[in-house]
Amino acid sequence: MNFSWADLQAISENYGDSFYLLDLAKFQANYHDFLAAFQTVYANSQIAYSYKTNYTPRLCQLVQGMGGYAEVVSGMEYGLALRLGVPAERIIFNGPYKQAADVERALLGGSVVNLDAAYELVWIKALAARFPQHIFRVGVRCNFAIATQQRSRFGFDVDSDDFQRVLHALRGIHNCRIVGLHCHFLAPKRSAEAYADIARRMLGLALNECASETLEFIDLGGGFFSRMRLDLQQQFPYPIPTFTAYGQAIAGVFAAAFPSGNGPELILEPGIALTADTMQFVAKIIDVKSIGERHVALAAGSQYDIKPTLSPRNLPMTVVSAAIGSALDRQWQAVDVVGSTCMEGDCLYSAYAGALKADDYVVFDNVGAYTNVLRPPFINPASPILSLDASGACEVIRRRETAEDVFVSYAFD
Repeated sequence: MNFSWADLQAISENYGDSFYLLDLAKFQANYHDFLAAFQTVYANSQIAYSYKTNYTPRLCQLVQGMGGYAEVVSGMEYGLALRLGVPAERIIFNGPYKQAADVERALLGGSVVNLDAAYELVWIKALAARFPQHIFRVGVRCNFAIATQQRSRFGFDVDSDDFQRVLHALRGIHNCRIVGLHCHFLAPKRSAEAYADIARRMLGLALNECASETLEFIDLGGGFFSRMRLDLQQQFPYPIPTFTAYGQAIAGVFAAAFPSGNGPELILEPGIALTADTMQFVAKIIDVKSIGERHVALAAGSQYDIKPTLSPRNLPMTVVSAAIGSALDRQWQAVDVVGSTCMEGDCLYSAYAGALKADDYVVFDNVGAYTNVLRPPFINPASPILSLDASGACEVIRRRETAEDVFVSYAFD
C-alpha cells in the first residue's frame, strides 16, 4: 500500500507512533495463488497453514474459510484453532514438544498427530488401551540427510532402527492407523528443485517402507520463500523461486508418480510464503543526530518489531516525508535507522541513503512472518495491528498492548 504523510499522521494520532498494517486481501490472494500453483499440477494438494508463523486470529479464520488445514505445534495453538471453530479433523498437530493431555485431546477429537519422537509412542499405546473402540490416526515425521551442513534435529532418522521400531510399534496397536508421513526441512537455498528432491525421497519412503499402509497424505512441511520486492531479493545470493516454480517442481513429482491422480494428498505447510508480504510496519522518526562520523535516526519502534530473528538483511523501507523541500531535509549518504530500545545493536535499517528527518515515517515491508508472534515484551509493549479497507476505514486487528498486559501474569506484593 502507498500512503501519504497525512494518511500516516492521521492513523498515528489515533493509534500511536508505530503500528502494523495488515493487508487481508493480499493474504487471501497469496493463499489462492500458492494453492493453485500446486493444484493445477497435482489436484490432490492442500495447504495446512502454519499457525506459528503468524497466529493472528483473523488470518487463521481466513484459512478456515478458504478450506485449508490448521497446522499447529503446541497445545496453545491447538486451543486457538478450536476456539476459532476449526473442526478437529482439520487440525494437524506437529512439533517436538507435546504434552500428554494435548495429544489425548487431539487424537480423541479426530486430529492427526505427527509423531516426532519415541516418547509420544508411549502415550499412543496407553490411549489405545484406554479407548479400544476409537481409531487413532497418526503420522510419522521423517528425518534424512539433505545438502545442509547440519542434520535436522526433528523426527525419526529413516535410516535408523528407531524408524523401523516406531513403524512396527504403531502397526502392533490394533486401533491405530499410520495415515501419513511428514517432514519439514529448510531446503538448501529454499530452491524448487531442492524441495522436489525431498518430495522424491518422501515418495520413496511411502512406496517402500509404508507399502502395507494406504497413506492418506504426505506432508512436506513449509519454508517456501514469499513474494518480495527486488531490493530484498537482491540481498540473497541465489534466485527466489515463484509459487509457480515451487508447484511445478514439487507437485510435478507427485503427478509423475500418480498420473491418474489417485495418490495421497500432498500437504504443504506454508507460513512465510503466505504472510511475509501481507504486513507493513510503520514508525515515526523521532530524532536525527550525528555522533562523530555516524548518523542515526531514532524510530518509534525496534528491530524486534520487524526482524526479531535479528536478520542482518535490510528489509525494504520507504520514507514518507513530512514536508517535501523543507529546509530541514538533508540527503544522507549513510544514516542508520535505530530502535527505541536501549540495546546498542538495535538497528532497523543500516546505512540508508536519502532524505530523512524528524516527523517523517518509515514504512517497512515483508514483516508479516515471525514478527508479532516472536516479538518479546521488551521495554515497550507491542504495537497495534491495523487493517485498512478500500475506503481507508481502519479496523483494529490487535490493539496496542499495555503495561498491564505485560505484567498481568506476575505476582505483586
